[in-house]
Amino acid sequence: MDPLSLAIAGALAAGVATGAGESAGAGLPALFRRIRERFAGRTDVDESETRLATALDEEFTRDPSFRQECQSLWNQAAADGVANSFHGHAKNVVQVRDIHGGLTME
Repeated sequence: MDPLSLAIAGALAAGVATGAGESAGAGLPALFRRIRERFAGRTDVDESETRLATALDEEFTRDPSFRQECQSLWNQAAADGVANSFHGHAKNVVQVRDIHGGLTME
């Protein structure tokens, strides 16, 4: 499967499009809007990570220009700020960007 499909699906499934996604500048929200527009009205695609990754992978194969557009928006988001997607099991997960001052974790 296309790594971009997996990355975008993971970010959407993790809820990056709301809240945290807004801190990533314009790139990530624009990407998510574009994907929602592309799949609007399709009942076979929801925001579950596996279904979305599969749908994106199929769409990227069918329309390489759409993949290129999504890649460009993904790269813009990466340059704009922090977007993190965690998969797996962990006791604690912490994400930070800019820390001004001390940080203590116990």
